[in-house]
Amino acid sequence: MIETNTDTSQLSPVEKGRRFLEKGDISSAVDCYGQAFDPDVLDEAEARNMLIEARALLSRKHLFEALENFEEALLMGTEVQRRQALDGITNIGEIWSSLPAFTGKLKKGFKERFGKRVPTSVGLAFISDQENLVLISADAVERLPVQVVKAGKIRRIPQHLADQELPIKTDQCILYTEEEDVSYILDVADHLAKNESSDTDN
Repeated sequence: MIETNTDTSQLSPVEKGRRFLEKGDISSAVDCYGQAFDPDVLDEAEARNMLIEARALLSRKHLFEALENFEEALLMGTEVQRRQALDGITNIGEIWSSLPAFTGKLKKGFKERFGKRVPTSVGLAFISDQENLVLISADAVERLPVQVVKAGKIRRIPQHLADQELPIKTDQCILYTEEEDVSYILDVADHLAKNESSDTDN
């Protein structure tokens, strides 16, 4: 989520809607998104595909990519499809609103486990407070118990980060949108902290 100083009067309804969504003002965001429609690009079949893709991305917790697809469906969909897209966008806004609390809990948990050491020393890293993920290095994954890895929560990073310079060298992360994800990440941190302590003792 990137803030700019662009005059909002020059923004499209979608751009205005995204700005409100990023600020946590879901009601204003929906009002703006509701004005977004281009009858010249009405395409029910393509909008259906966009909605399917958006829901799949949302289920994988890829919020930015899901939002982009919901926005596309909003522009080209039928009235029913537009309502479905707005529901999806609202869902993403609600998730974004909960992220500061989750991120704060994770940072506190990391500090309790690692003390003055930075999480990157064990292969974990945040990108920013706007991203709902913790990066994890391949080396860190190898040090985890098999049952933790098999939980299926360690995944490839979302597409919008693929070409960015990251705090650690990796293509894997753990995404979070709910308490269960936070608990899993702290469990991973527990294992890595214990491993590092064992390595130090040896």
